[in-house]
Amino acid sequence: MPWPTTDGLRNLTGAEADLVRGAIGMMVDAHVAQLRGEAPQHEYGVDWFDQWDAGQRLWLIERVTAALLGDETIAPSAAMFDATADAIFYEIIGLVQLEIDEGGVGDSERTWRQSVIDASTSQTNRPAAIDPDSVDPDQWQTLITQIADAILGVRLYQRAEAFRDVEYHQTQIFLRDRGLPEDYLTRMPPLRTTTQTQRSIDRIQAYVFV
Repeated sequence: MPWPTTDGLRNLTGAEADLVRGAIGMMVDAHVAQLRGEAPQHEYGVDWFDQWDAGQRLWLIERVTAALLGDETIAPSAAMFDATADAIFYEIIGLVQLEIDEGGVGDSERTWRQSVIDASTSQTNRPAAIDPDSVDPDQWQTLITQIADAILGVRLYQRAEAFRDVEYHQTQIFLRDRGLPEDYLTRMPPLRTTTQTQRSIDRIQAYVFV
């Protein structure tokens, strides 16, 4: 089943898919470096995603990638999957910020900022009101958030955060009213062996390098 976007169930295509695919590739590289002991664990600012170890994160990325870009079904829904999808866009914000800070794009002829503009244009069918050379991080964060909103809609996992420490009855009401499964807040990614983690990496890369 495709991802449940604000436009209905669909897979990402075109410039949207290119932007997300590139960000996922960078996330995989960061996690591989961590597994090899070459870099510390990266924090994305999404607690529901950041709390897991590298192997668990890669499993989550695999599942979400297969739903956004492939034909995998994520059912029932869970906060950990929604947070993983959101973390992809936090990664894009970070990549744009890094590009601005470094004052260039290295050996690549294509900038992350142009990729963001292309994704926005594909969603709205009109040019984005931002210069591709802009170094205003607030403008870019706003545009990236708009792109994410069109794909992810309301971040229910964020709203659910307030219900983690309240009476169970209140949590049940919140989940039921929003059509979420009873274990939406409690599901956890499995612990993974080295071999299983490598399989996740290989599967993600099959979607990234198409």
